[in-house]
Amino acid sequence: MLDIGIVGLDTSHAESFASVIDETSDMTVAGVWDGAVVRDQEYRTTFCEEHDTEQCSLSTLVDRVDAAMVLTVNWETHQPLATRFLNAGIPTFIDKPLAGCQSDIDAIAAATETTPLSGGSALPFHPDIAALPCDDPNRTVFAAGYNDFFYYRVHLVDTVRHLADADWVSVRLSDGPGTTVDISFENGTHATIRFDGSPDSGTFSVLDVGTRTRTVELGSNSQTLAEMYRPLVESFRMVVRGSHDDTAQRLDAGTLLLAVEAAIDEDRTITPESESIDTVAADGERFLAQYEPYY
Repeated sequence: MLDIGIVGLDTSHAESFASVIDETSDMTVAGVWDGAVVRDQEYRTTFCEEHDTEQCSLSTLVDRVDAAMVLTVNWETHQPLATRFLNAGIPTFIDKPLAGCQSDIDAIAAATETTPLSGGSALPFHPDIAALPCDDPNRTVFAAGYNDFFYYRVHLVDTVRHLADADWVSVRLSDGPGTTVDISFENGTHATIRFDGSPDSGTFSVLDVGTRTRTVELGSNSQTLAEMYRPLVESFRMVVRGSHDDTAQRLDAGTLLLAVEAAIDEDRTITPESESIDTVAADGERFLAQYEPYY
């Protein structure tokens, strides 16, 4: 049995992921830590009762769990929370976005030298997205999303990085309408993302043009979300068991998200060597102050 620690109850993800864990035969929610910045004590108590677990200190969780899921909404807390577990040799899931600055990504990377990292957006794990090939280089991927902001842009950035299955080499702001970027990858894959392209809130669209042309459109209803969350948690289980490793992809996608921000802010081509990436500092505290969970 894998003992999983839940770190942060801010978003609806904690409830959703814990419910998936409860349904498995080889994982259990062994403890919960919450920073008390979004949820009140009544919510935390109810959560623990529903998932047959208890609130713990971080030090207790480190001693108790086989793996941790860092789910705090403020991405500025991801690095200090996650590295506490990673440095103890505990495989760790970090919810999207990975981090808001390159120094945090570098610190996370240093802690993953011997311990695997998982996480990111659930969107690439939806069966309709997962059915698209990841071994089809020299293709073109078009994607459109909603709510044009750092916290939501990550969904499409993670998706095109997953589909490319290669490190990114450049990002530039497109001449097209709206907030649109062009991304090139090492294997010849090209992606164009329009972040303000879906008039219906909560809708993501992907057009994949390779050896075949495929289209996917996904909403954000409860069924669609459940279809994403189950394989996402299963992927994490595989990472913890040692049969899969997402670390390199997660780190590259994290830096790609910062590069997208730099390209939008500066309207120029950004490469992995661009110093502009080091100047990006997405404000997680400000986002937290305005955040309200879905449930």
